[in-house]
Amino acid sequence: MPKKLKILISAYACSPNRGSEPGMGWNFVIGLSKFHEVHVITETLKWKKEIEEHLAIFPEYKNNLNFYFIEKKRNKKLRKIWPPSYYWFYKKWQKNAYHLALELDKKVNFDIVHQLNMVGYREPGYLWKIDKPFVWGPIGGLENSPWSFLPSLGIKGLLFYTGRNIYNIIQRNFSKRAKQSAKRTKASLISATPGNNKLINDLWNNNSEIICEVGQEKQDIEIIATKRISTTEPLKIIWSGQHTPGKNLQLLLDALENVTVPYELHILGKGEMTNKWKKIAQNKGLSKYCNWYGWIERQKAIDIMSAGHVFCITSISDLTSTVTLEALSYGLPIVCLDHCGFAHVVNKTCGLKIPVTTPKKAIIGFKKAIETLYFDESLRQKLAEGALIRAQDFSWEGKIEKLNSIYTKLLSEDPTHT
Repeated sequence: MPKKLKILISAYACSPNRGSEPGMGWNFVIGLSKFHEVHVITETLKWKKEIEEHLAIFPEYKNNLNFYFIEKKRNKKLRKIWPPSYYWFYKKWQKNAYHLALELDKKVNFDIVHQLNMVGYREPGYLWKIDKPFVWGPIGGLENSPWSFLPSLGIKGLLFYTGRNIYNIIQRNFSKRAKQSAKRTKASLISATPGNNKLINDLWNNNSEIICEVGQEKQDIEIIATKRISTTEPLKIIWSGQHTPGKNLQLLLDALENVTVPYELHILGKGEMTNKWKKIAQNKGLSKYCNWYGWIERQKAIDIMSAGHVFCITSISDLTSTVTLEALSYGLPIVCLDHCGFAHVVNKTCGLKIPVTTPKKAIIGFKKAIETLYFDESLRQKLAEGALIRAQDFSWEGKIEKLNSIYTKLLSEDPTHT
């Protein structure tokens, strides 16, 4: 049992009812509150109502968990015209969180301050300026999208991700506050992926521990992906995510155009690329094999995933994504590109990874992987069982245990802490 600490956490996004960043924030602070006295600064308009309603149902959480709310100003019209304007208001929120943190520290005298989320490195906040042992992370966003894949994303995708890569190179090399927060004394950094870990070392000459930003939720059911009755049954392929250029579903459609085995493609999610992807599928003669669900209620999504045989991830720009761990938890072997957080989570026990070389070679790689899993049911079942085991490696309990070790090590190196 770790020593009980007084910890201040900046978690701009934090909700018991959501996934992604707010779900990540919630699961970290709840997990830490089992061991420590946790004080959390979060945003008012999006999360206060959900948090307070949840605490009213589970008042026992209040024993070690204290929330402080700061409203972030917004200008929706400006953001539509210039999306990066989001960071102007977010930076102001972080400044306000810092001033509140100083006042709270006078009253509470924290042992550790932790800049938790948002995960991206672009806005590290200001808690690092407080003279207390400091933790920042998980840190993500440092990695670029693979240049060779950008032309395959269409004009809009090419322009967006080329611009993002260029801006990313400039910002990660010259962001003053990011470097200051990463290089201050009495600090520990946490990276979201091995790629970000390497870049933290290369750019800021600092080491970091790897803790991916998403965690495995406990499931009420344990499922091994449906066993195929015979080799004549179609392979049920699941794909899920926002329909944006970077999610790159077209890569999978290009691969399926050339496969020689029967399959069904079940596509969850919706977005700006939905109609274009449907048209591509139609032009390739794939429409009769594709099932488009849009955004659906969670139970139906679970039913679709649990009836599947394999899960495909084609994204060229991501950290880990919650759906990766969800797929593993339903015993779905994963076929993905060997980069981003997927390279860390998916290993040879639970999936097949395609090298990031060129789109043409990746298309061939996905084709071969799908055909292999169709013909070799024993391999697919072995990977399905491995997926369930691998999912357990990313439990929230395991993440909290690792975080406690980081806190303990950091405090042991601080001669002022008793």
